[in-house]
Amino acid sequence: MSKNRFDPKPLDELAGSWSDKLHGYMQKAQGIAELQQPLHNALGPVLSKKCRVANYQNGTLYVEAASATLATRLNYLKMEILSSFRAAGLHDCCQIKIGTNPEAQQRLTPQQNQVKTPEASYSGRQMSAQTAGDLMALAEHAPAGLKEKLLRLAKHGGQKK
Repeated sequence: MSKNRFDPKPLDELAGSWSDKLHGYMQKAQGIAELQQPLHNALGPVLSKKCRVANYQNGTLYVEAASATLATRLNYLKMEILSSFRAAGLHDCCQIKIGTNPEAQQRLTPQQNQVKTPEASYSGRQMSAQTAGDLMALAEHAPAGLKEKLLRLAKHGGQKK
């Protein structure tokens, strides 16, 4: 059987043939991903979902928090985090710096490719008859283009979903 040239290849196989710098970046990213587990052990499942290890360099652990409030809370837990990392084998870890990055939460949560349908985005709220009447009264004195849109909107007041 012939080999399919379109089969996916492991990233380490491809990165080995690229520059050493890219291979180094890949190894650094894998190392940082492994540091997420001691952080999870120190903070528990709730807090660890809202922060991540950003970098580890020269004995300093850099942690990104999703909000300033969470960063303040993590500052109070620095000694527990430090103990967890030392217990995990990082004995040279001597300092923790915590920063805020609102995008950290987006990176931590997996993106779901869902298409919103009108039924899915329906919030269950309905327009009252009074609001529909107010829109119709407003439409009487509105310019032609706006009048048409207000009347169309007022029609939704009598509909049930």
